[in-house]
Amino acid sequence: MIHGLDHVGIAVRSLEARLPFWADALSLDVAGIETVESEGVKVAFLTVGRSRIELLEPISEDSPVGRFVERHGEGIHHVTLAVDDMAAALTRLRAAKVAIVGRAPREGAEGRRVAFLHPASTGGVLVELVEPREHARAPRDIAPGQPVLVYLRDPQEKMWGVLRRLDASGLVIEGIDLTSFDDWIAQIERGEDSVVGPSVLFVPSLRLEKVLLDRSSGKLPSLAERFRARTGRSVQDVVDDPGTED
Repeated sequence: MIHGLDHVGIAVRSLEARLPFWADALSLDVAGIETVESEGVKVAFLTVGRSRIELLEPISEDSPVGRFVERHGEGIHHVTLAVDDMAAALTRLRAAKVAIVGRAPREGAEGRRVAFLHPASTGGVLVELVEPREHARAPRDIAPGQPVLVYLRDPQEKMWGVLRRLDASGLVIEGIDLTSFDDWIAQIERGEDSVVGPSVLFVPSLRLEKVLLDRSSGKLPSLAERFRARTGRSVQDVVDDPGTED
């Protein structure tokens, strides 16, 4: 039933304040940052060998993590175990009279289905169950050189391009505003000089709402696949070629 230890969740008041310790002082790689509106949190994942640390910043005082921080302060919030079969795991746990929190399963970070086991049934530990990452929307960690979608806030914007850096301070992307995607491709197809083209942009962590790998969904190709189909080149080749854009 248990696939392995997926991550340990740590509640923090501020990602901006706590990420420097985990990402800089401990030199852990930031694997992704996103806002999970349904849970009222902004999360950052950091890779630790085959497992991860999840930092959770409440975006609402009335969220579960917000209430936890108010009552207990910052600290370990939950332990997450990956299960091979969520439905079978929940059936077995209910038969064993284990109390399950709220609606289960439901969508959590990275688009994975999750369920929480009540501390009353686990000896005081909030246990989360999650499907393995290979079954989820984001099956591998985000790393420099990969095409990504970046969702920004204050003001709201969407960027697409090649990730150059992701750390505690924020990220660096070489790309374009998503609304310019088709214009950029058309310009390359026509062999025109640069009017619309990629820029190197630093985004501070405070503006990051979500960072997602650009990947296909069902029959829908990724933006990178659409780019290659129309231009005959990968987006990485284009932005890395200094002669492509004037």
